[in-house]
Amino acid sequence: MIGERILNYQVEKLLGEGGVGQVYLATHIQLGRKVAIKVLNPALVNYQEVKDRFRQEATTLSSLQHLNIVTLYDYLENEKGLFLIMEYVEGHPLDEYLQKVSGPLNEKRALDIFYQILDGFAYAHARGIVHRDIKPSNILIGLDGQAKILDFGIAKILKNDKPAMTKAGARVGTVLYMSPEQVKGENLDARSDIYSLGVTLWEMLTGKSPYNENIETEFTIYNKILNENLPKAKDFYPSVPDYLQKIIEVASSKNPNDRYQSCEELKRALMEKVTPITQKTTQGSSTYTNNNINTANTTPARSRIDQIQASRKRSYTFLYVLFFFLIAIVGYLIVLEINKTPKETNNELAENVDTLNKKENKKEEKKEEKKEKKSEDELELDSLERQQTKLEEKEKEYQKILKSELNKSLIVADQLESDEMGEYIINIEVTNKKTDAKFKDIIIDIVFLDKSKKELKKVEKEIAEINEGQKITFKVKETINASKYSCKLRSATPVEFSKNEALDSLSKEKDLLKDRIKDLKEKIRKQERKND
Repeated sequence: MIGERILNYQVEKLLGEGGVGQVYLATHIQLGRKVAIKVLNPALVNYQEVKDRFRQEATTLSSLQHLNIVTLYDYLENEKGLFLIMEYVEGHPLDEYLQKVSGPLNEKRALDIFYQILDGFAYAHARGIVHRDIKPSNILIGLDGQAKILDFGIAKILKNDKPAMTKAGARVGTVLYMSPEQVKGENLDARSDIYSLGVTLWEMLTGKSPYNENIETEFTIYNKILNENLPKAKDFYPSVPDYLQKIIEVASSKNPNDRYQSCEELKRALMEKVTPITQKTTQGSSTYTNNNINTANTTPARSRIDQIQASRKRSYTFLYVLFFFLIAIVGYLIVLEINKTPKETNNELAENVDTLNKKENKKEEKKEEKKEKKSEDELELDSLERQQTKLEEKEKEYQKILKSELNKSLIVADQLESDEMGEYIINIEVTNKKTDAKFKDIIIDIVFLDKSKKELKKVEKEIAEINEGQKITFKVKETINASKYSCKLRSATPVEFSKNEALDSLSKEKDLLKDRIKDLKEKIRKQERKND
């Protein structure tokens, strides 16, 4: 493709490629304008469904003219293939921007970008278009800081209650950012995009995805999306403001009715630093029936956060009443006791009680003071140490799983040679099927049973080591009146096995975390010495 001409554009270089096709940088021969040309993979040209999706992206983009959506200039189909000629944005995809340029974004920068993204999607939703594949890699950040949405390849256009291109039950999109209804293959509306935007905002504030696809299977992630709330962004990056944490929780609610019902409502909540308004207005009603979208007027739904807070208030009220009731009883008992003692004793008792109360109050004040004085570094250290504990637990669990899987490669076979005259002779063969791992400390259990399957005797046989692909045979002789026996592997320790990529990635992440914790502790110690 490089060096070829597409219409009036000269192809200069490859910008990127994926499963569906490649994207090239090209320049208009007369005007000098740079464009991005998306080319359908030639291997897919004969697949009608793929061609239809490519054409649909052209149709969708042609109907969208917005500052925060990549503009389509032209579309071409000829004997060489299918081509989308689009606006070229010099900059980085948001995921790359977070990893290589900025790291986790602070509140002001994150909202500056996110407001632009919301404006773009509000415009698309108002025209009945649901993106369905919102993720950081589909949002470009230009060198001027402007955000541009791209890749409407699997967008759904809702017309006459019929979703274009996609059958019910079909799952499209990127698993990490899917809404629960998308995971279940249900029909989607704009609120599914709201969920994906909530996950995207989570990643903008923390610099990472809430799920680790290096060690978690697709099935595990699907299950978490359906049954678990997103992890708290503050647990990964303590400086995330409380109101942003709450807004993410509303946007990523499992039930679409509990989310913000439009991008406008989500933006309004961010600008006002509040969760959704629970008062419904007569004029501002939003309907989502049969996949029709009315984004001109929206009704904020009561959020799950509000329900949780109301429940907490009731719990706190009950605890307060109980607390004062107990205080009253204790006070009454003290009065009774005082009345039974001389006046001097009463005074002494009162003084002691007062002294104790003062001591307790001082302790509480010191605790609160200490909490308030925690610096951002100390808060981040707390968060990182929690992450470290979680990673260590996950590593242990993964090592256990890996060991179990490896041990399945040790095959123990047995054959009875003789059980006459009360003497058992058993031939046992242990084979290491792995060609890239050896084992040590292998223990084989041979258990002898009577007719009622009661254990008569257990014999342990140890093998010091078994190499890759090796087979070891031995005999077990026992003088015993038994009816039957069983022979199985109890335990073995795998050694010198090939590195596991997921475990290796987890270990590297743990080491990086360890270094960061060490640096933070040193920084805090220096600050403490400076303050002293």
